[in-house]
Amino acid sequence: MSVVGRSYGGLSAEERSQSRRDRLLVAARALIAESGVAPLTVDVVCQRANLSKKYFYSEFATKDDLLDACAEDLFTRLWAAMEEVLATAPLKDRINGALRAVVHMLASNPADARLYMESPGFPRLRERQQRAVREFSEHMAAHGVPFTGRPKPSIDRVLATRALVAGTTELIIGWLHGDIDTDEDRLVATLTATALGATTTI
Repeated sequence: MSVVGRSYGGLSAEERSQSRRDRLLVAARALIAESGVAPLTVDVVCQRANLSKKYFYSEFATKDDLLDACAEDLFTRLWAAMEEVLATAPLKDRINGALRAVVHMLASNPADARLYMESPGFPRLRERQQRAVREFSEHMAAHGVPFTGRPKPSIDRVLATRALVAGTTELIIGWLHGDIDTDEDRLVATLTATALGATTTI
């Protein structure tokens, strides 16, 4: 958002706008960590951020736009974690490294975990999560999956990788919900073994 205006308190209008936006995002993430996505309202976010609704609507048109910004922040950080692994790890270790980075980020941050596992229940959040699945799949297929042997003409390796990523997403969501009784290390090891096993046949 482009904001013009005079300085106040040593900050430009643009800097004040960014500060308000950051406060609203921090407040929303804290509330999501505590209660999830559904109870979030403009009123409670403004109360937590100690800002009036006037300032909320100067930064976001609707509550959904705020949630979109939260989701964009989450999936951008997940992408960056995956990218770091792909840029530094040997090919044979990239699946394990990417899974470990993603799972650990989600497991160690309640706001990230709640947003990730509740996204399928909200159309716009689900759309952003599915876009992440598609983008992660394409990138992992190109740079992170150690396929062996010649490609089989009847098999689309990008589509196969997407099946693995989508299945992994569902299992991680189930684990975050507490539906899967295992620890972080065993979850990552199991998902890694499954993905590596699949790469030998596709």
